Amino acid sequence: MNIAFVISETFSLDEFNGIRIQAETWAQALEAKGHKVVKINPWQRYLWNQFDIIHIIGPCEFILKFAADAYKLNSSIVFSPIIDTIQSKWKYKLASYWGIKNLRLSSYNHDVRMALKFIKQIYVRSKYEAEYVHYCYSQPYSKIEVVPLSYRLTPLNTMPSKQNFCLSVSILTQKRKNVMRLMQAAIKYNFNLVLAGSVEHDKFAPFKILIESTDNITYLGKVSDERLKTLYAEAKVFALPSINEGVGMVALDAAVYGCNIVITEKGGPKEYYGGMAYTVNPYDIDDIGGKIIHALCDKEMQPILMQYVQREFSLDTCIDKLICGYKKLHI
Repeated sequence: MNIAFVISETFSLDEFNGIRIQAETWAQALEAKGHKVVKINPWQRYLWNQFDIIHIIGPCEFILKFAADAYKLNSSIVFSPIIDTIQSKWKYKLASYWGIKNLRLSSYNHDVRMALKFIKQIYVRSKYEAEYVHYCYSQPYSKIEVVPLSYRLTPLNTMPSKQNFCLSVSILTQKRKNVMRLMQAAIKYNFNLVLAGSVEHDKFAPFKILIESTDNITYLGKVSDERLKTLYAEAKVFALPSINEGVGMVALDAAVYGCNIVITEKGGPKEYYGGMAYTVNPYDIDDIGGKIIHALCDKEMQPILMQYVQREFSLDTCIDKLICGYKKLHI
């Protein structure tokens, strides 16, 4: 197949943008299976009718005009909306009706609703996301396919030897990652917590004060992939108690390196662990701390979880689901 990938130019502003990384990973996997993927560059011209699939990935501020105009040239348009919200469905749905074309007033949600008439298939990453698309945009489930994301790292063949600490990897200062409550839980419940990842330096001061006030929290800064693999292999528990999260790919990587997983109960991430992850209320320090203590003592979840995630969420398995979705459009 000849496939066009369309993403927003704004994703180029952040080298770690998850949507762009997702698109690049899919492109490489599709090409490895013999398909051609063209990453659309707005400075180039294309023969749009020669594509088998035009795939819009992630929030695109131009989605309505692009989908409407592209449809005139090629109707095989699909869309990955990437909905990470925890906003109530009725509020999200209400926003999708906000728009007055004649006054040139609109919103992204409204543009998506209007664009979906030109889109044949919608690929979501979880059942949670599928429910938002179905309810908020009034789309039938027959038009929605769940194509989960894969883990990123090469998995281990055997269960590694573990050390008694909890690891968390994120942009520490990003509010939705909820690291402040995780640190407060570590202090209250006295477990060893290792943090890795980047920070927004203008927001780091309160985190730094808390880290320096206790001896059971260690901050490593941004680490290489090789160092990250070592940390995953050593950590008994990986925690991602985010306020909202789309998938939480770092937790998937940790799972295939034998970590017990403590994940937010909000959104779709919990769907990836077959009921074998500890889910927490991200606003409750006691729930976070108590579940991490249980996970640190747990001797039954692994390596069963590691084997489950390796089997269900390998890149090969996930990309085959995407290809199957593409092929349905041409049957």
